[in-house]
Amino acid sequence: MRYNEHKHAFQTNSNASRFAQYVNEHAHSFDTIENTTQILNQHKKSAHLNTLERFYIHAESATNNHLNDSHTIFPNKIFDTLLKTYQP
Repeated sequence: MRYNEHKHAFQTNSNASRFAQYVNEHAHSFDTIENTTQILNQHKKSAHLNTLERFYIHAESATNNHLNDSHTIFPNKIFDTLLKTYQP
């Protein structure tokens, strides 16, 4: 689901995806899903998917390894607790 959203933003040069913006700005190609992404979890589009996505973004931001704008990442004590045992 997210791959398709990023791909559409890439194709239309939209600001809807920071990942697509990064790829466009640095003249990278947008490859197949297998070569572009690492699937961390599969879930239908829902609040659950949004929570999973926020957790993975939070995990990457903890190591300063993300493309998201800093104003989209919020402190989350539950995620911080989970990160103590999370092994990406």
